[in-house]
Amino acid sequence: MDTAREDELLAMENIFGPDEFHRSETSSGGVMKVCPQLPHDFKLIEKGEINQEYDVKFLPPLVVDFELPATYPDHSSPAFTLSCQWLRHNQLSKICRHLEDIWQTSGGEAVLFSWFQFLREDLLGFLSIHSPWEIPCMEEPQDTDGRDPRVTTTTSIPDTDLLQWLLDHNQKMQQREFEGQSFECGICFFAKYGLECHRFTGCEHIFCKDCISNIFRIAIEEGRVLQFNCPDTDCDSVATSSEVKALVGEELFGRYDQLLLQKTLDCMADVVYCPRANCSSPVVLEPGESWAFCASCAFAFCNRCRQGYHGVNVCPKNTSLGAKAQDIGTLSASSSEYASLPKTVARMRHLWEDYENGTKQRKKLLLERYGRSVFLAGIGDALSGDWIETNTQECPRCSVKIHKTGGCNIMRCAHCSATFCWVCHAIIKPLGDYYRHRIGTCTEETK
Repeated sequence: MDTAREDELLAMENIFGPDEFHRSETSSGGVMKVCPQLPHDFKLIEKGEINQEYDVKFLPPLVVDFELPATYPDHSSPAFTLSCQWLRHNQLSKICRHLEDIWQTSGGEAVLFSWFQFLREDLLGFLSIHSPWEIPCMEEPQDTDGRDPRVTTTTSIPDTDLLQWLLDHNQKMQQREFEGQSFECGICFFAKYGLECHRFTGCEHIFCKDCISNIFRIAIEEGRVLQFNCPDTDCDSVATSSEVKALVGEELFGRYDQLLLQKTLDCMADVVYCPRANCSSPVVLEPGESWAFCASCAFAFCNRCRQGYHGVNVCPKNTSLGAKAQDIGTLSASSSEYASLPKTVARMRHLWEDYENGTKQRKKLLLERYGRSVFLAGIGDALSGDWIETNTQECPRCSVKIHKTGGCNIMRCAHCSATFCWVCHAIIKPLGDYYRHRIGTCTEETK
């Protein structure tokens, strides 16, 4: 190979990377892969009943397979073939003729760099391709007369798949570009390459994978899975399931998926769980009915007290403390050596105050009289239940017990995220009348 051809090939190797220029090891030729530069905000358009536009930064490359003959560049142009899957045959033929014209006007100079520069910088204008660019129909006429032999055909892509193929390539190239750039994480404030970072799909805010995965992992372990928001200030973009899976791994994602389903069911006002401990399946409530039926274990239960369905009888929910005290008293009376506990909560409270304020001998006497286990467990359960009934309310959506320690009357359930009024117990919608509930002017009739 003469010096001129060798120098040009070496120069091309040094200017362009191996992804764009590859020199043949056995001949004076090689392959150029040239991606045309797109203007800012370049769009593809898919026309139909409703036109769809897509932003793209990259199009697939044109591939030039070339050979430098012995008489190049003085008397012969490079022998070449050209291929591209998103341009039609007539467009590629036009490009081939223009490449030949570039050599004709070069005056015997090397032209590989000029070819590369034309394909990258001037191709779209040469073919009159402007944004928004409608995806062309790639079907070729059956008559092959006059086809340019320098245009090679690769595996054809159906017109229906061409748009998706172009979008997939654009996404792949954008990801490659992202991975090679450096970003400062807004959480740990370390600069890291994009390969070590995560960019949220919805908002494109960027944080390092270590920080985001730790935040998500802790949230899953604590059961907080309703919203995995981008941690950027005032950003409400939510991570997709695929993003969560990529950041926390298969095993932890399985727990996330399970908790998310459970939390979603908890937020549905017409879904409760079967009260049987060995079942706990979700049950859909029928509108206007006071009872529910579990299809998994065939258990019919009261929607209010979660006990077996009692028909038209008074719901035992309102008398549960009295029943509990009576059960405890019966339990203590079943053994003849111990006295029975009082049957009312008020008398149990007095007995407990007697025990708390009594001397060591008095406490010993009371434990011996009623039985240590029955006395401590029975009175403790009864008084705890009485405190819960007196000082808590049920969430109107999921029935979890809630205790109010201060603040206004607007409450938010930590279990199902329902917002409700402490005074009238009404669920407050996002655009509801907060002020009326906050100051307590609402009544039971405003539910």
